[in-house]
Amino acid sequence: MRKQVSINENSVGTLARGLDVLELFGSASAEFSQTEISQTLGLPMPTVHRLVALLTERGWLDRDPASRRLRPGIEMVRLVPALVGGMRLPELIRPRLIGLASDLRETVNLATLQGGEIVYVLSESADRLLTSQATVGMRLPAHCTALGKCLLAQLPADVARVALGDEPYERHTERTLTTWTSLAEDLAAIREAGVSVSEEEYEIGLVSVAVPVRWLHGPGTGAINVSLPAARASAEFRDRLTRRLLQAAAELSVPSARQ
Repeated sequence: MRKQVSINENSVGTLARGLDVLELFGSASAEFSQTEISQTLGLPMPTVHRLVALLTERGWLDRDPASRRLRPGIEMVRLVPALVGGMRLPELIRPRLIGLASDLRETVNLATLQGGEIVYVLSESADRLLTSQATVGMRLPAHCTALGKCLLAQLPADVARVALGDEPYERHTERTLTTWTSLAEDLAAIREAGVSVSEEEYEIGLVSVAVPVRWLHGPGTGAINVSLPAARASAEFRDRLTRRLLQAAAELSVPSARQ
């Protein structure tokens, strides 16, 4: 019996140290070397090496091939939908999305990333008949949707590539980007501009604009978008739409992060 108690205590201690390591990556830098982890937490290097090896193998941490520094892995991303629900973020965000949908007279959606797919968390409709409607919980491919590309652009490139899985990616229209090389270039531009656009990449006749929402003092863990028929997507309306989405995302980020 004493041996069993000792094993349990050791397991709990190991788990606690592993959680301590993961908690480090909630800071602004979100990148550490094994030496920095050891010094910050006061753990011996052999212990850090074992913990990092396990966390990397399980996908909770990711190692940069060039610098060898560690950062959050893809398994962190997979928890986001459950985290959103647990924090009641949809209820906090809904009133602002309703106002935005009314102002634009378009459907406004909020989504998160799970692997190579987006998951719709909220969808608020306007009074317009010809508007795209999403069902909460619906999943769509990330590589050819504005929401998906917006969310992928917030991740380190190698993490995003792992999330998408094997190439070639499924082709939905002639404009779908089906290779990592072409998509990586698009994601870099999105990261620079802070706005993602999908022009008939997922569906012919459909244009979508998305921007990230940063509600956890870190990389964008959500994104909001508007999808509309290409016939209505004039340059003037797109400019107005982009400005309002960016404004809404900025308004959403501050109160949500304080909850």
